Amino acid sequence: MRHVFILNPVAGKNRLALMLRGKIDAYFARHPELEHRVRLTDGVGAATRIAREECEAGGLVRLYACGGDGTLQETANGIPVGSDAELAVIPCGSGNDYVRTFGSREDFMELSNLIEGEAFPVDAVDCGDMRSLNIASIGMDASVGQKMQRYKNLPGVNGSMAYNIAVADVFCHPIGEQMEIEMDTPDGIVRRSGKYLMTLAANGQYYGGGYRGAPQAVPDDGVLDFVLVKKISRVKIPFFLGKYKAGEYGDLDCCEHIRGTAMRVKAAKAMVCNVDGECFNADTMNFSILRNAFNFVLPKPLAEAKKACQKVIGGAYAPAVL
Repeated sequence: MRHVFILNPVAGKNRLALMLRGKIDAYFARHPELEHRVRLTDGVGAATRIAREECEAGGLVRLYACGGDGTLQETANGIPVGSDAELAVIPCGSGNDYVRTFGSREDFMELSNLIEGEAFPVDAVDCGDMRSLNIASIGMDASVGQKMQRYKNLPGVNGSMAYNIAVADVFCHPIGEQMEIEMDTPDGIVRRSGKYLMTLAANGQYYGGGYRGAPQAVPDDGVLDFVLVKKISRVKIPFFLGKYKAGEYGDLDCCEHIRGTAMRVKAAKAMVCNVDGECFNADTMNFSILRNAFNFVLPKPLAEAKKACQKVIGGAYAPAVL
């Protein structure tokens, strides 16, 4: 297996990702039997291009996205559908939200545990031209994610703080939009219509620097978690955000959680859409499940814990909840 580290040299405060270079070289100097490469990104889309090139080179390859959630998203989207390539992440960005579903950031920072880790199939969200490992959405939260990019590189501002500043920015502008929503569920098609702050299709639990927008999402269970948030008055938003960040909004009348395999959203006008932090404007978004889309690497302790929790059903091993 080839170990390829796709390193974003500007990711994280104090360019944390770039500081990994010495640790990577030192590890493989002690393990000369292992093949490895370090490739630096040089701009938007570079991680996607590098991942595609490494997959096209043939042979089994493990790609390590060394950066934030944006680097991970780009790397994942460079892996062809159906590829046996493995996807790992060393979380060096400001948010590092995808790994929160599996464990802590520190769990993924120990290089030896990650190299000795094991890959497990995870699902993804098909968003048309892009695939989302984590959460895709349309509405207020996407607007916050877009504005967050303006703030996260300010001195002394971490991912959570940048998100909160962006929330305050969005709060000062008109919020809520008419949406027509249609979801494919085990009980058939479910339709909703009205003014919504946001809707999201989740395969992971966290986004926005620690907001637990989909606390019931499981990355390998074959379904997506749809969260719909109706428009509410501005005076209620601070209370809502507190509950939403903690993933404790289940008792709020403005929130609805539905599980299914696809969701189609049509807004009255173009709104900001988010795919794992990649933001753009559109008035229509289609989200659907991509079963076993990626082979995601869990660090050795987490991989061993997952296998220990697996249970036999009908003579075959079924994945336990991560």
